[in-house]
Amino acid sequence: MRQTNAVGGSLHLHSGLTLGRYELVLRVARGAMGEVWAARLRREHGFQKLFALKVLRPELCRDPTFERMFLEEAALAARIRHPNVVSVVDLGEQEGTLFLVMEWVCGEPLAAVLRAARGRPAPPLAAARIAYQVCAGLEAAHELCDDDGRPLGLVHCDVSPENLLITSEGLVRLVDFGVAIHEGTPLSERTRGGVSPRDAGVADLGPRVRRARQELRGTAPYMAPEHILGEPSDRRADVFAVGILLYELLAGAHPFLSEDDQITMDRIASASPAEPPSSRFPKKRDARPSWRPSGGLEAIPPALDRLVSAALAKSPHKRTPTAAELMRGLEEAVPGAEMQSSDAAVAFWVAGVLGDARELRARKLREALEAARRGLSDREAMAHAAGAPRAVGRPAVRPRARRGARAACAAVLAIAGCALIGLAARDEPPPSIATVPPPAPSGSLRAPPPAARVEPPPAPRPPPAPGPLQRRR
Repeated sequence: MRQTNAVGGSLHLHSGLTLGRYELVLRVARGAMGEVWAARLRREHGFQKLFALKVLRPELCRDPTFERMFLEEAALAARIRHPNVVSVVDLGEQEGTLFLVMEWVCGEPLAAVLRAARGRPAPPLAAARIAYQVCAGLEAAHELCDDDGRPLGLVHCDVSPENLLITSEGLVRLVDFGVAIHEGTPLSERTRGGVSPRDAGVADLGPRVRRARQELRGTAPYMAPEHILGEPSDRRADVFAVGILLYELLAGAHPFLSEDDQITMDRIASASPAEPPSSRFPKKRDARPSWRPSGGLEAIPPALDRLVSAALAKSPHKRTPTAAELMRGLEEAVPGAEMQSSDAAVAFWVAGVLGDARELRARKLREALEAARRGLSDREAMAHAAGAPRAVGRPAVRPRARRGARAACAAVLAIAGCALIGLAARDEPPPSIATVPPPAPSGSLRAPPPAARVEPPPAPRPPPAPGPLQRRR
């Protein structure tokens, strides 16, 4: 039985379902506003192409506010054309369910890479190159204009490891503009009652941020101080998030993170600055394993240390003003951060951290595609992926069906036997039957009735011999 998810009260998502022109293959992620599925577009002569479909969550499908947000996200993301931003290629609706079609990125979220690293710092070149590519994608979004050439004032507001994908070649792609600020107004402010899907299940957020609850859209550990406090936010809020990412890559730890989101946001919103990443760097070279080819940990350059601190300034006026300015600082602090050839350093670090996990994810997708091609159910595909034996060719017959088949065969054989016996009996000559007429009463002149004959006779027979009275006459 397929595992399904109710959407919009009428449609259920499962592998094999077709939305518009796209067939769902495998669910790869689930976020605050929707689910992301790997889907394929099929054409004649065996042609197929993979896409990523983002489908609005069930409880939000019938809300016109979230529907408008979803449509605005599609319209904004479709305008951005940059190698470091995942592009939107289509928008569709089926049975009241909205879905967004994006290009498929064969990569891993940065969140998965950081979890696999378990606090081990990345080499400065790899960390700087990742941050440089994120800034390049953000700069394209920040400079986005409308059809008349006027700036839209777009701010992502959710630059987090979950929304950054890294390919096997080391290319970084930015995704998900669902909570972006557009023309100075947060899209997510237009929710019913001022509560977004992200904080709908959160209890009290504390006195420091309770008054700004309507502004809390995004991932708490990567919010800017002005965002938490409900003050106007611009592109510098995204720069702050990049500073946290760069700090986490270099030091192997988050500068403000706590197990409780409320404490994390209080630390971010406080006036206390973050310690430089070099202060949390391992003191001994052999304290933690490294992913560098030569072994050992590479120290953080002082210029890069100062650059991270400037990006994490609590006051927006003291912070690095733009993503482009942060990119120029990365070029000066880490030579080669701006070069595309440095993607190899990112790819090497990611491969060393993830190990076989990346191949496992790719294998799951291949198996899901193979299952979709063969038309297998979800349970059969999962059993095949787990190595369980699977029937190939003719399906198995249940015992009850087997007994019924045997009874039917026996009946057919009995009928055929009876037919053969009848045919054999017709070929043999019939036995002779004596026809003796009954004696006529004395003195009777009436001829006796003709003797009974077997009908139909196989051959004509002579009439019976005359009786005694007929011979006497």
